Amino acid sequence: MNMLTPYYQNNAHFLIAVDCIIFGFREKELHLLITRRPVEPLKNEWSLMGGFMEENESLTQAAEKVLYRYTQQKNIYMEQVGAYGEVDRDSGDRVISVAFYALVQIEKFNTLLARKFDARWVNVKELPLLVFDHNVMVRNALTLLQ
Repeated sequence: MNMLTPYYQNNAHFLIAVDCIIFGFREKELHLLITRRPVEPLKNEWSLMGGFMEENESLTQAAEKVLYRYTQQKNIYMEQVGAYGEVDRDSGDRVISVAFYALVQIEKFNTLLARKFDARWVNVKELPLLVFDHNVMVRNALTLLQ
């Protein structure tokens, strides 16, 4: 890590996460890929696919890494939805998350590889309560999609 100047040293440091919002169409209905959260806090609750950005990667690289970790899928075009930084948004620590979304063809998106995370496609009209502010992220992504 670089030696921080006092200007940077004297300011707080936060965790940065990325969350992946993967939409797909089935029978002309829009669906969202959700998973069971694999870690505490809120382990096993419904969640978007997420993870932390590492020191040596960009936000886009972090999103690609997270998507690959959960689904083993590569070369999925994702766009940034926005940043989420409410002080209490994550009960585990102070985390700022940047959400990304993609629209995929469900038939071509193999979710068998995501079984260990109990991944499933859910109609966006029937979304369960997701962890943290993930429902807000999905609503914002739906607005961009329209």
